[in-house]
Amino acid sequence: MKKLLLVLLVSTVFFSCEESRTGGCTDPIAENYNVLADYDDGTCVYILGCTDPQADNWDPNATLETIDICNYSAEVVFYLDYATSVYMQNAGISFYAFYDNNGNDPLGFIDNDHYWLSPPQCIQENDFSNLVVGPLYWTGNYDNYEANYTWSVFADDGNIGTIVTDIIYPNSCNPLVLEPGMIKDNTTKLD
Repeated sequence: MKKLLLVLLVSTVFFSCEESRTGGCTDPIAENYNVLADYDDGTCVYILGCTDPQADNWDPNATLETIDICNYSAEVVFYLDYATSVYMQNAGISFYAFYDNNGNDPLGFIDNDHYWLSPPQCIQENDFSNLVVGPLYWTGNYDNYEANYTWSVFADDGNIGTIVTDIIYPNSCNPLVLEPGMIKDNTTKLD
């Protein structure tokens, strides 16, 4: 009898130690995440959309992004610093014309007798002391939301001043200053 009890006890302990597994979604960003699941059974459900609050199309219910699903926008304001204004006056330059995309799309101009000691707001001044452009649009993701913005500036005689690429940020006024060190004196003409 003792042997039978011992066999029963060992059998009970052996079979009662068998692990019980719970299948379910183990991804915490999924809609149907199961905290009790100890293995992922492939049933996770996601809401596709833009998860970045800085984006124009942010979806607070989204749990998963695809590449470049977020839409961003921003404004830029071009302006001159004091040294550029002095440089222009000494060089006989009346104004600089600003262009988007390496000289292809005209944006406007700033004349030589205006300058700013600190960056202006994105409010167009009627005295041609700044130039507000926007909104500019681009796509990205929550971890890739900045944009490279290429612009160029030409003196009133058509000589190139510079071609610049700046990083701009969404939902903000991005000040872009023309400084004397950026200006190149040469005779490359705008076609």
